[in-house]
Amino acid sequence: YGKHLVNKSHSRIILADGHTSLSVFGTMTLSITMGDMLTSIKTFIVKELCADCILGMDFINKYKLIINTDAQMVSISDDYKRATLKFAVNKNDIRYPARLINNVRVPPKQTVTVPVSVELSSAQVLFRPSFKLQKRSPVVMLNSALTIHHRTSFISLHNPTTYSYSLPKGIILGTTTISTLSFKRNSTTDHQIVHKNINNLIRHIDNPEQQDRVKTLLNQYAKLFDT
Repeated sequence: YGKHLVNKSHSRIILADGHTSLSVFGTMTLSITMGDMLTSIKTFIVKELCADCILGMDFINKYKLIINTDAQMVSISDDYKRATLKFAVNKNDIRYPARLINNVRVPPKQTVTVPVSVELSSAQVLFRPSFKLQKRSPVVMLNSALTIHHRTSFISLHNPTTYSYSLPKGIILGTTTISTLSFKRNSTTDHQIVHKNINNLIRHIDNPEQQDRVKTLLNQYAKLFDT
């Protein structure tokens, strides 16, 4: 991309979700090289964003973009020619920690929903519990899909024990990654894999009654464990 002078102006814009707003510090014309084609578009400059740059419908319409998700290719056109580019897939997903916002006390044999902070303004993410935290505490958390608004989301914690358990403010409950779209949905569940994965998760619980309670809870979300 090319660097240009920023026209300073303070305002707010609303993202496509219709709820999240961002502070705008100025505008500039951004030049982006795509293949051998030089493109340009007027952009808003903001302080916080979940990506380096977001290109919207104005860019898509201006350059008549055709996105082929099956072939992992995008086609772009100007007044003189059309170029086809292959997606650059990032295999190393960026992980964002999910931190507990408040001190939390989970009563015995109960599930509570708690707010967490994630360093993303607005996104759909995949949450994976902290392995170390799961090993040293009795609290059970599940892999899940989260919706983040204004850097905040919510996670369920289950305490299968007969005593209360407390977690301090600021502790990392797990990590999140920005989810990718899946265009082929598998509606069936591999119960053999589910059974194996759930058993691996609860084998550290010595009390048979607690094991059964946690297993029953996890089986309610069997689809999350078939991969």
